[in-house]
Amino acid sequence: MTAPGNAATAPSYADALNSWVDAENSVAQTRLLANISPAGASAGAVAAATSQTNPDYWYNWVRDAGITLHEVSTWLNTTTDNSAADTYKIKLQAYTTFSRKLQTTSSTYGLGTAKYMMNGEPYTGAWCMPQRDGPAMRAVSFIGYARYLLAKGEDISVYYDGKLPTSSIVKTDLEYVAGTWDADSNNCDIWEEVRGDHLYTRMIQRRALIEGAQLASQLGDLSAADWYNIQAGYISGNMSAFWDSDLNYIQTTVKRSGGLDYKTSNLDAQVLLAALHSGLDDGFYTVESDQMLLTAVKLVSAFKPLYGINNVSSASINSVTMPVSVALGRYPEDKYNGYNSDGPGNPWSLTTSGMAEYHYRLIETWSKQGAIAITSAVAGFLKQLTDEYSIPFTNTNTYAVGTTYTSGSAVFTEILSNLMIAGDMYMARVAFHTDSDGQMYEEWNLATGIGQGAVNLTWSYGAHTSAARHRDVARSIVYKS
Repeated sequence: MTAPGNAATAPSYADALNSWVDAENSVAQTRLLANISPAGASAGAVAAATSQTNPDYWYNWVRDAGITLHEVSTWLNTTTDNSAADTYKIKLQAYTTFSRKLQTTSSTYGLGTAKYMMNGEPYTGAWCMPQRDGPAMRAVSFIGYARYLLAKGEDISVYYDGKLPTSSIVKTDLEYVAGTWDADSNNCDIWEEVRGDHLYTRMIQRRALIEGAQLASQLGDLSAADWYNIQAGYISGNMSAFWDSDLNYIQTTVKRSGGLDYKTSNLDAQVLLAALHSGLDDGFYTVESDQMLLTAVKLVSAFKPLYGINNVSSASINSVTMPVSVALGRYPEDKYNGYNSDGPGNPWSLTTSGMAEYHYRLIETWSKQGAIAITSAVAGFLKQLTDEYSIPFTNTNTYAVGTTYTSGSAVFTEILSNLMIAGDMYMARVAFHTDSDGQMYEEWNLATGIGQGAVNLTWSYGAHTSAARHRDVARSIVYKS
């Protein structure tokens, strides 16, 4: 659907979806912030969810907390509301104090400890550890905040002091990442089920080291900057092992050394999350890379037949009927049902929000690049929009491999418009299964679509606010508004 001036025309249901997205964004921000320093916990602790029984998620996971506060840091860096900024800074400062407590508390796995009690004591029960993505994610979250403080002319020595041994949070995490990323293949993945080398972990480690090197260089810690860059380069050089040219998708784990043994496809939505959380503007497993596009296609195809709710292709959102996408889970063989591993696995809110964001980010990326080169991967991705979601392309040569469409052309505009429609179908799917009061769960029952598992999952809220933010950018590009 294109209009004069190379702007697309929004579909008739857009206003209804816009209203839901905005309303849910407000709820999600409020509930996410409420899960930072909640009553009954130490200041700065981040509850993974408010559920304390069946399931008990009343813990601070380093990774989840890092993702959450990175989102808050992003809000801080973009808000013009002074009152909101003050709220975000209070949460970030509390998280700072709590994080340093975790770093300096003795535990079996050191900084690889993934799970803490809400008073800051390490969890000592049986658990899949170490998890080495957490310190990297925490470093990324604080680097964003440190940049904000530097721009304000404030001291950031609590985050980076340029010393060894260091007493600063970011440098502590960076030294850990640089020194342990290739220590062994015993690392647990973000779902805490498989041991080995994991794409998500490698990607966030790479981002932390690259951005850490930039910060270190800015602060005059040049030898550390060199060290971090060298290690990031080594990680980059080892990443080709994750690509499976026979299966045509990115494997989530290589060098598997333990954990569950039924995840035979090695296809996992955490690969998509890695692009969202860790992708830099360098084409390295970024959203527009052929490898990521091919993996996204495989994920949709794999999840479509697994869940009964995927037989529903439209839903009423704010009393307006609109198309909805396939709901995504974690991986096809998943048996975790939100309470135990007896099965069956369900679709997840955060992965479906992630796929919405993926489409919005494609719009941002290709708009910024000013051209779309049709590779076989791009062609396959666009073809799925038509085959799966009946999103038409009026130009019969849209899928012609070897063709390049530049900004301003009718086909370029149509591709971005259709990506917007698809992204909004994923957003509408999330809307369809979210409680009327905005409450989000970890999962949706695969047959009924009703929320189940952990209630008020912080990550579900953060996944929505992130997708909504990128949706705003994508809408301004596609609809010129």
